[in-house]
Amino acid sequence: MKLRRTRGRQQDRGDLALPGEPASPGPQSAASRARVRHPGSLSGSPTARAAAEQGRDRSGTAQTALALSYAVRSDVGLLREGNEDSAYAGPHLLAVADGMGGHAAGEVASAAAVTTLTALLWSQGYAVLCHIGDSRAYLLRDGQFIQVTRDHTLVQSLVDEGTITEDDVAAHPYRSLLLRALDGRTIAEPDLTPLETYPGDRYLLCSDGLSGVVSEQTLHQVLASVRDLDEVTSRLVGLAIEGGGPDNITCIVADVIDARSSRALPTWQPVFAGAAASGAQADLSRRLGTVPRRPGPCG
Repeated sequence: MKLRRTRGRQQDRGDLALPGEPASPGPQSAASRARVRHPGSLSGSPTARAAAEQGRDRSGTAQTALALSYAVRSDVGLLREGNEDSAYAGPHLLAVADGMGGHAAGEVASAAAVTTLTALLWSQGYAVLCHIGDSRAYLLRDGQFIQVTRDHTLVQSLVDEGTITEDDVAAHPYRSLLLRALDGRTIAEPDLTPLETYPGDRYLLCSDGLSGVVSEQTLHQVLASVRDLDEVTSRLVGLAIEGGGPDNITCIVADVIDARSSRALPTWQPVFAGAAASGAQADLSRRLGTVPRRPGPCG
């Protein structure tokens, strides 16, 4: 499978471009610009910045003080027969994949990451976001909540052009039509975005079974008010189910912590959820001739 990297352009204000933003600014709507921003536009509080700098040597190289604490949850929802979402969370990688609904063996597709994918690669306090499709990543920093991915969908492109509004998306007949995905047939063009990280940052990675049902305001409220990570993921999935649960629901919530001073402990145990933790993983392993790992507790 071939990958084509897309890079953000430098903005006049010194921020990185939004993931997937074209080289020349188009007629993107004001509402869309306000909703999707690069985390570089959030500088971090002086306390967070100072704590982060203490974890770097004079050359700027990050030390190992910053680490991740995370929780994962996946649910089939109320209308689907099987769970086609997959999630993986480990000390160096967080990933949510959504097997294409309506396609044959979608649960196997997501377990093999041939689908939509949002992933955060973490190493020594630095992170890179890889995104293609319509799963999402959000960042909560110092009370501000932003979406740091851009949906690769037809309706998002129409919103960006100002042809339709955000309020029109839910009822649009082509709201699920993807413009980019990992389908194994075309050259994949994921958005690759480097991220600065600070102690206290909280990331949410989720499939559209959550973001398409629960409002951004409610996501913000839950992430900002509930500290326990397992409780956060449980509450988010519960809200999606209360909203009708029309699709599979998967989320990862991860906190960036200073391992030297935080009361919270880093999470070191890898966790699989959804199709990746079910029989689809065993089926995929048989096809590849490998031995499946034991599913995690959140499948």
